[in-house]
Amino acid sequence: MELWIGSINLGFLFAFMAIGTFITYKLYSFPDITIDGTFTTGAAVASILIVDGWNPFLVLPVAFLVGSLAGFITGFIHTRFKIEGLLAGILVMTGLYSVNLHIMGKSNIPLISNRTVFSILSNLNPGLNAELWTAMALALVMIIVWVLISLFLKTDFGLTMRTTGNNPVMIAAHGVSVDRYKIFGISLANGLVGVSGALVAQYQGFADIGMGIGSIIFSLASVIIGEAVFRSRSMFVMVLGVVAGSVIFRIAVALALHIGMNPNDLKILTALFVLLTIIASHAYGKGREGPIFNLIQSNKKLSRWLLFIGLLSGALYILFLSVAPAKTEDEKPRIGLLLANQSSLMTNTRNGFYDEMKKLGYRNGDNCRIIELNAEGDIPTNRTMVDKLMTEKVDILVSVSTASTQAAIAKVRDIPVVFATVANPFTIQAGVSDSNHLPNVTGVYGMSPIRELLKIYTRMFPGKHTIGTIYDPAYLNTKVNMTEFVTALSFFPQLTMKEVAVAGTSEVQQAAQSLAAKKIDAFILINDLTILNSLESVVKISRQAKIPIFSNDAERLQDGVLLVYGYEYYVSGMQAAHLVDRILKGENPADIPFEKFKLITFGVNYDVADQLGIRFPDTIRHVASATFIHGKLIKRPLVLPPENHGNGDREMVLSDSASSFSKGKK
Repeated sequence: MELWIGSINLGFLFAFMAIGTFITYKLYSFPDITIDGTFTTGAAVASILIVDGWNPFLVLPVAFLVGSLAGFITGFIHTRFKIEGLLAGILVMTGLYSVNLHIMGKSNIPLISNRTVFSILSNLNPGLNAELWTAMALALVMIIVWVLISLFLKTDFGLTMRTTGNNPVMIAAHGVSVDRYKIFGISLANGLVGVSGALVAQYQGFADIGMGIGSIIFSLASVIIGEAVFRSRSMFVMVLGVVAGSVIFRIAVALALHIGMNPNDLKILTALFVLLTIIASHAYGKGREGPIFNLIQSNKKLSRWLLFIGLLSGALYILFLSVAPAKTEDEKPRIGLLLANQSSLMTNTRNGFYDEMKKLGYRNGDNCRIIELNAEGDIPTNRTMVDKLMTEKVDILVSVSTASTQAAIAKVRDIPVVFATVANPFTIQAGVSDSNHLPNVTGVYGMSPIRELLKIYTRMFPGKHTIGTIYDPAYLNTKVNMTEFVTALSFFPQLTMKEVAVAGTSEVQQAAQSLAAKKIDAFILINDLTILNSLESVVKISRQAKIPIFSNDAERLQDGVLLVYGYEYYVSGMQAAHLVDRILKGENPADIPFEKFKLITFGVNYDVADQLGIRFPDTIRHVASATFIHGKLIKRPLVLPPENHGNGDREMVLSDSASSFSKGKK
């Protein structure tokens, strides 16, 4: 039931965005991609104000106004400078990325401990299922919004606004300012999108800088689906169709998960679903040819009945699934494994979890069942997948990454949650200390050991140096690690840092080139998903400029880095497996403290050292737990005693005898 009702709720919340897209797409004939930015803007503004103590209902009109302002800018650029609408939207959307970061101050704002619209609604619950109660309230809200938007678009002002899109030449001949009405329509659309972002952030329990990515595709799908299902020229029916299309789209995603479709194929499902809907929509239109189109054209009444029966059957099927008793075929423990994306950090954690579970005696499909889902980088999908795992009646939910963990702890209260590969669980309000945390949550975490990496660098290269780093502020873990980086630099006054922020992998090489042009002595890279996924770009510049790379990513030693000092994410999965084992054997997660990563790799790459004319001192060669030489990687674990975890002064790494070494001398 959680999966289906939760999908309906998401459909209602995204319906505000779909109505906004309906205004620009159907009235002005261009899909306004500004919404990818204004959706996040609404979420960012609402979250900041809620954290500052604002009433969560009062932040909604503010989100509307801020979204409208962004839409106004798009409309102004489009009309004043005669720039095509899609391009104007892209320009504003791109600029909003930086604006949203400035509004939030960081890439992620947790709301789990703050009062929201939905926590207030929960307090008014008369005892119904939480998601069902929310759905009832949202249905009432959507009825009001549907009626108000429909009535507005039927007023003289609304009719004029619609005409400026359909026939601007004719309306201009009557002395109406087409540009003003168009700017107003685009502003109204983005205001609704801002409200959608504000509500989704409160519903999922956090705002994230990347939550609006791909919004235009989802909202366009909703509009097209609604148009195909509710074919009418009545404004009331058209707007109702958009709301229904948003709900149908979210249910389609839930259905794909329910029938066991590979989560990695959800993007393909979205594309195919929209394509088939467009084909069906065109089949009802005029001027089409072909046997299928002709059959539908000649039997429109029958086709509509078949469509109605299909939708009714689908609704009854979902209702059956919602009320059907839970499966009781066996007593195998069910473990839900939720990954945020398919990056190496996530998959290495996953592999460590599976391998260690086998060593502990848990064989998937034999004496346990592990249900794995992957959100593929789509933040709202994390919430749907949590609902899916709840529907599967999992005994434990294992969340890999910060985004997945936030979705889990915002929703799950009755079953244990074990997280892994999270930089800092305290910033997402999972707890206030290792032992004082949410009663159903425990897990494994660790920030990049940047201070230790800097210590190694200064021992190798004494004296004053300029170092450079590249990072993507869109990731919460990155912001946490960068904060740690800045703090660590205060212990090394001889180092000056040059930093470059990027917004995607395509910008990494140029960022590396700009740092090389500033004559930095080394690249110092923290754990950042964007940079690690495009490390080859940094390595290319490193080789050209003869600048060594030092990294906290222990798993990229063989990829062109000179020296690594960092945690093994494979081990994060192993530790999570042991926590799951303890819980399955009866321990209460409330009594299990959070764990820091227990294994560090200190590795050196002799092949890169030879290319750069660098020789490692004996202290490094003897202590290093991993070496890459002649194209072969040899590793042994460097296990840290528990009392040293988080200690920024690990003298076990190097002795002062290394300080006599300098670059370029052998």
